[in-house]
Amino acid sequence: MTRAAAVPPASMLALRASQLAAFLVPGVALSVPSGYSVGAAVLALAALVFVRQWWGQPWDRRAVLLGSLIAVMGVLWSLSFDGWSLKPRNDQFYKYLLAIAGLGFLQLYAPKVRPLGWGMLAGALGAGLVAAWQAGWTDAHRANGFTNAIQFSGLALILALGCCFGVLLLWRSLAAWQRALGLVCSLFGMLAVILSDTRGSWVVLPVVLLIGAMLLWRCGLRKPVGLGLVAAVIGIGGLVAVKGGEMALRYHTAVTEVEQYQAQHQGAAQTSVGQRLAHWQLAWEMGRDKPLTGWGLQGYINEKERRVEAGRASASVLGYDHAHNEVLDMFAKRGLVGVVLLLVFYAVPLAIFWPTQRRMAQCPGTPMDRQILYLRMLGTMVPLCYMGFGLTQVFFAHNSGHMFYVYMLVVLLGALIGRERALSLACRPQKP
Repeated sequence: MTRAAAVPPASMLALRASQLAAFLVPGVALSVPSGYSVGAAVLALAALVFVRQWWGQPWDRRAVLLGSLIAVMGVLWSLSFDGWSLKPRNDQFYKYLLAIAGLGFLQLYAPKVRPLGWGMLAGALGAGLVAAWQAGWTDAHRANGFTNAIQFSGLALILALGCCFGVLLLWRSLAAWQRALGLVCSLFGMLAVILSDTRGSWVVLPVVLLIGAMLLWRCGLRKPVGLGLVAAVIGIGGLVAVKGGEMALRYHTAVTEVEQYQAQHQGAAQTSVGQRLAHWQLAWEMGRDKPLTGWGLQGYINEKERRVEAGRASASVLGYDHAHNEVLDMFAKRGLVGVVLLLVFYAVPLAIFWPTQRRMAQCPGTPMDRQILYLRMLGTMVPLCYMGFGLTQVFFAHNSGHMFYVYMLVVLLGALIGRERALSLACRPQKP
């Protein structure tokens, strides 16, 4: 009996929907308007269509943990914290609720690693092509995709790193043309980062590469780490050769703007760096005044306006409804309650995906499964990058930040559960 005949038609359709969602979540995230919602919509629709199949099935304990966290954060983002009434702010709760449904669906119909890998390649390539088009054939002074330049740069960096880790870890199982395509897509992803002309991603890149190298080294992959470091040095050298002058200029501009702000305070808050420092100082002071639950979303804006009118803050902070720092923004708006939950939002996925030698020892006496390591590296990289981006940008102030983070983690965990399940079955001793 063939595999197609052994699987019911409904199950085959569900599996195809699962693979399609795994491809689309990263695959069109930056290449079409609201692309970060396309894969999420496919996954949510599949979860609703096949709800009778997956509803009531046992959940993996990691899925229970991630699903519970998503539920809590969905409630948090949906509450304004303006007074004790805590009125709903927007539709984030429903997007997060559908992500939980998608997680339940993916545990039964887990996607394979291949469509996810192709999605990372397509996503990085698409981001680079969009950036090249915007920089070369439009009036945009920097590439911003279909969101803003900072969000575009950060998500493009994640896609580019996903391609790099994929080529590095799956090299042996790839054909020559697949290796070449992976390298090309990685370069296009980095091109998107370069053409976005933002600084935040370059702060994150060396930290993520260093942590990634450490994790791979601890898993015994000395040679891939060495090759990856050589490739990184070559890539950085090429970047410096092409953009070195501009990068040095932006670095010196940032240093100068910091010095100006320290000397003039509000008088220098109109510069890019000075404005961020003004936002950070104001958010810290506001958070200290209401440390438990913060000022609320509308309360933050109202109090900011009041302090500007009183001369206690620069008027430059009025142009934004966030503080240009994820933790400080949460502290000012939702207090320590929000800060703790935000840190947990980063920490739980790290705890779930963090690769260790014990976790990678799926089948004693057999080589380490590179696909599982790839999934774990991606699942570790996403929250690490978001933590770095959050130093200078409030990524969760934008729909792209929410959708990519939540649904990427859901797809990665679904693929990880499926791959571990398949490997566990393959490792069982055959009955005589």
